[in-house]
Amino acid sequence: MTLAEIKARLKAIAQRMAELASGDIDEAGSTEFADLTEERSKLQERFERLEEARTAAELSARVDASGPRAPERQAIPQPDGSNPRDAQPQQQTRIQRRFRVKPLKGFADEEAAYRSGMWFLGTILKNERAAQWCRENGAVAEERAQSTLSNTAGGALVIPEFERAIIDLRESYGVFRQKARFVSMASDTMTVPRRASGVTAYFVAENGEITESEKAWNQVSMTARKLAALTRYSSEIDEDSIVDMASDLASEIAYAFAVKEDQCGFLGTGTSTYGGISGLITECAAATATVVTSIAGNTAFSTLDLADFESMIGKLPSYPGIQPEWYIHKAGWAASMMRLQDAAGGNTAEVLEGQRRMTFLGYPVNFVQVINSILTAQASTAGLCYFGDLSMAATFGERRGIRIKTSDQRYFEYDQLGIQGTERVDINIHDVGDTSSAGAMIMLATPGA
Repeated sequence: MTLAEIKARLKAIAQRMAELASGDIDEAGSTEFADLTEERSKLQERFERLEEARTAAELSARVDASGPRAPERQAIPQPDGSNPRDAQPQQQTRIQRRFRVKPLKGFADEEAAYRSGMWFLGTILKNERAAQWCRENGAVAEERAQSTLSNTAGGALVIPEFERAIIDLRESYGVFRQKARFVSMASDTMTVPRRASGVTAYFVAENGEITESEKAWNQVSMTARKLAALTRYSSEIDEDSIVDMASDLASEIAYAFAVKEDQCGFLGTGTSTYGGISGLITECAAATATVVTSIAGNTAFSTLDLADFESMIGKLPSYPGIQPEWYIHKAGWAASMMRLQDAAGGNTAEVLEGQRRMTFLGYPVNFVQVINSILTAQASTAGLCYFGDLSMAATFGERRGIRIKTSDQRYFEYDQLGIQGTERVDINIHDVGDTSSAGAMIMLATPGA
């Protein structure tokens, strides 16, 4: 398919999904909605690859069309027969950089970091030489129809290399974004179909009437919320430091977004601190049937027993296709799960190889550095760890990617720039059970004493 054909198909898919979401969805409609979502994801990936190929082809064409260099002036031979031009190094067309030993973060290679740095230097910091380089080498962000910001007003869409670096870093830093069900939001608000209940079987007496039951559906609502990060950066950035600058800036923005996303997903209380998002600890506490309270006296990570964790495994429903995993702070893991594994003794292949596989009782372990990490006794405390399938319990929606803005006035007295990154996302915890039935995530809490 061509780019135009992919765009047309994506538009048709969006229209059909909007039609399905606007009304009552039956089983066939839900299946169609899921198929359309999968097709849209594949088409978006293919569209991005074709766009990258087109950009590379245009860049190659510009290089080929640049024509031969101007003829060089004839050098006058020296009396000894040597040519002075032979000893002169040829002028480099690319801006030179100092030797860098700091490893790159997020970027596929140094070239991608260099392009991102030159884009930042030319577009954000208004360096004319860098801006000219960006125009000549295609390092220009594509303007989108819904964008209301302009570069002259201090707002700019990032180029693909920089956005991809932030996305990659954000996904490596953030646990919730990785593990929750991810959807791309086509508008500021979105509804996703969700199975509420299934068909029920009943025993029937001889010649008795069969009781009817139906599969029920409801909807998960998503509303895009603006998340922003603001940091300072020196205004004295030169072309020798742009690679490290791009790597450092991408890392800082990605880490800030990932931490806040994890805080909202795991700790959200529904207040403005979390953008109105209610996280796992809040939703699980309300759904009391999904909470496991540790054995009396086990009020610290160091006193938790295997029975506490086994109770969590036993309480989790066996939904078709469920893939449960553990979610715990690394300090809590070392004081509880790691301690219990070490106490069990015995040599495994991993021990003999000097490696430790991140699993516990046969299930993968994920470190979540925003949740409970207190190692001393803590009675009547929820959220020590979680067990379940986050992709079944929660949905993570993203409305748009990263946008960068800058201000040279806010930190004027320090001769520094204010760098702001924004994204629009939402998180909905929708399947953690209720007061009578456990859901797709189980939470561990400590007893009163």
